[in-house]
Amino acid sequence: MATTTVVRTGLRATVVQGVTWAWSNAWLWSAGSQALTSGLSLITSIIAARMLGVDRFGDFVLMQAGVQVLVGLQSQLISSPMAIIAGERKRSRHYFGAITRAILIMALLIGAAAAAYSFTLNRPGGHTALALASFIFAAGIVVQDATKRILFALERPRSAFLCELLRQILFFGFLVIAYWRFGASTEMLLVCIGLSMIIAAWPLLLFLRKSLRGDLRRAIAFRHWKLGSWLMLVVLVSMAHEQFVTIFAGAWIGEQAAAGLRSAQVLLGPMLVFMSSLENIVPRRAAGHFRSRGEAALSGYLWRILWWSELPVILVCLGIIVYARELLVLFFGQSFATFAPVVSIIAMGPPIILARELASTYLRATGQTFGIFIAFTASSIATLAVIYPLVGQFSETGAAMAINVGHGVSTIFVIAAALKARRAIRSA
Repeated sequence: MATTTVVRTGLRATVVQGVTWAWSNAWLWSAGSQALTSGLSLITSIIAARMLGVDRFGDFVLMQAGVQVLVGLQSQLISSPMAIIAGERKRSRHYFGAITRAILIMALLIGAAAAAYSFTLNRPGGHTALALASFIFAAGIVVQDATKRILFALERPRSAFLCELLRQILFFGFLVIAYWRFGASTEMLLVCIGLSMIIAAWPLLLFLRKSLRGDLRRAIAFRHWKLGSWLMLVVLVSMAHEQFVTIFAGAWIGEQAAAGLRSAQVLLGPMLVFMSSLENIVPRRAAGHFRSRGEAALSGYLWRILWWSELPVILVCLGIIVYARELLVLFFGQSFATFAPVVSIIAMGPPIILARELASTYLRATGQTFGIFIAFTASSIATLAVIYPLVGQFSETGAAMAINVGHGVSTIFVIAAALKARRAIRSA
């Protein structure tokens, strides 16, 4: 009897210890948040493909591609530098209040730019509804992504997870109501996504209550510009990668090419969940390692992340390559089966991208961001050099090849820049 009691007590203590560990583990909440984000992206794309068909799904993809480029500019100027700065030391609520104001301004500007971009798409029925939907969609992405990043920077991963969960619930509620009232359309999907994101970003309002001094605004702007200016150019020159190739192929071959490229990206969703979860934690901790224990600690930390993260990424990609056709038919329907070669080629890229992103994290943490700009400039030139002949010869399969050429070149250059920076730091 006593032995049974001891066993039960030990088991209860183990369970409590495990629950406590999971509750306080930022990695798990980050992975959970990204799982929700990528899961919704996967489901939304599948719904869009099934409801809209290949051609109209291509319109939806082209709109997403343009907005992602614009949102990337905001991320590199505001969100990514914030993760580095927050990792250096504890920041005040006044700092995050300044960030929130900048985010809201950027959301309006990016929303307006997305609305303008929508006029470039072929819409026989008119562009007004698509422009309004694009504004809501783009602004929503900006504020919701920034909300999660701020909460992670404040070391409140559970709150970030709950914001994402709220967004999921709102989206499906809006989708059911809108489909019942208005039917399926690209505009309807964009509005449902955007509105759910805007409402779920309500924690940003809490930071607007903090008053700001002029000197604080200037100091924050200077620091973010120093960290992010080159990286904004990186986004611009790296448009020759996935988003630019998607837009180019869609404009030249037709919307079905954009649909094929997007279907490949959707199938990589589970792996992208894993890779994206690293972005919420690794940059901040990398900056902390460099600040507290120097370059050796930073290098060791990033090497450990690389070794244990590459294996699952490679395994998932191999599975997608082998079963590309079956997965396309299962999720998107028989009309997407012809895109299996596109999926197989795109699935070769993520292991390379992961190595590049960790090397980029090293350069950001050490303040050597110019090397990232050079790398993406070189990769953009390479992509632009091959995209026309590849797409002309192999259609959407050639577009997938062009994407991987860009990723390969940028990875080589970023790793070379990181190694050069490490030698310079260690010899100083």
